Amino acid sequence: MQFVFEDSEVAQLQISEEVLTVRFSAARVVEGGRTGSGEGQWMRLLLICELNALSDNGLQASGRLEGGRVRVGGQTLRSLPLSYEVQQPFVLELDFASGHQVRLQGHQLQLRTPEGAGAVESFQCG
Repeated sequence: MQFVFEDSEVAQLQISEEVLTVRFSAARVVEGGRTGSGEGQWMRLLLICELNALSDNGLQASGRLEGGRVRVGGQTLRSLPLSYEVQQPFVLELDFASGHQVRLQGHQLQLRTPEGAGAVESFQCG
């Protein structure tokens, strides 16, 4: 299963020292190549980023994402496998439907499921 930035809902951006935690209240998760808008399931996820430097640029943003990406090792990733972890330089870009944009650089990134979080089906009409 893959986490997809597009259409996911960010509940909170929380910063502590040089660690940013993106709390997704409804992260979109899809299987295989099903990436159409509204496809897949929804679940709570945490994206934990160890940053190179502390910045508060846009860190008050929350809500639905129009898109997002992780740039790492010469690749641009618009989706991440569940339980993803990388320990090398990366750039995280989040594009909110409200117009806010967040762009951060770090050196360690981890996507994980909080304890007790399960997936629910999408009930959007096609």
